[in-house]
Amino acid sequence: MSAAQEVQIKRLPAMAPLLLRAALPRRRKAKDFPDVRISLPSLRCNARQVRRYARACGFTEARDTLPPSYLHTLAFRLQMQLMLRKDFPVAPMGSVHLSNTIIQHRGIRLDETLRLDCELAGHEDTDRGIEFAFRCRAYANNECVWEDYSLYLSRRASKGGKKTPKKHAQPRSYTQQQPLAIAAMTARRYALASGDFNPIHLHNLSAKLLGFRKMVVHGMWSKAVCIAKLADHESREQLHCEVEFKTPVFLPADTLLCYDNDGDTTVFELRDARSGRPHLLGRLS
Repeated sequence: MSAAQEVQIKRLPAMAPLLLRAALPRRRKAKDFPDVRISLPSLRCNARQVRRYARACGFTEARDTLPPSYLHTLAFRLQMQLMLRKDFPVAPMGSVHLSNTIIQHRGIRLDETLRLDCELAGHEDTDRGIEFAFRCRAYANNECVWEDYSLYLSRRASKGGKKTPKKHAQPRSYTQQQPLAIAAMTARRYALASGDFNPIHLHNLSAKLLGFRKMVVHGMWSKAVCIAKLADHESREQLHCEVEFKTPVFLPADTLLCYDNDGDTTVFELRDARSGRPHLLGRLS
């Protein structure tokens, strides 16, 4: 197998132009996914933006390390840049974020210079559409300090792909829970902190134009706030957190953060407070 083509960029791409390009219709002729790695050799995080992100997600603001989920907001721009290539066979708009795993190997100082890489980690035809994944890594002096794995779904009519197993598990009972009220402004605050101004997160009208009954909060905000509630005091060291996104959080919302601790591992779920339907399922260690 040949090595991936590496494309080096000098600066982090701005999110607004990426979203504008993603919104423009374009016929995609490519059938195969490109074997390309995008690399940003020198990245310095903006301390003011990190504080804004920490405030939006409930992390401690007075910190000298990055919140473990912060780098996803930057890595997502590299994912978008890959998806907007002419030889990428599916469009970013309409793709659904199915799951995300973050592995922090050690706390990352605010003043560290990082290298950020992003590449395709696999793809598969399923009966729901095409599932594809990105793997992003951050390095400090050639030491891998952070990893992010995101799985997406591009829906299409079934063409006989791999069957996706349907899960009908009984709802789990948790010993601990915290009520979490999510205001309508939450999504806009997170958009300012992350740079992700997807219209479904900004207003009910723009969300309806894109097929949602109301505006929804970002899935990665939901993950971040769970980490902040469950492990902010531990998140400056090693951390492994994986989540599956289940149902959108329409705003405003009343939710419950339900969880159980088992040694170094916390199993958690963000649920709708009234119906009990899960918004996300997660595991944190």
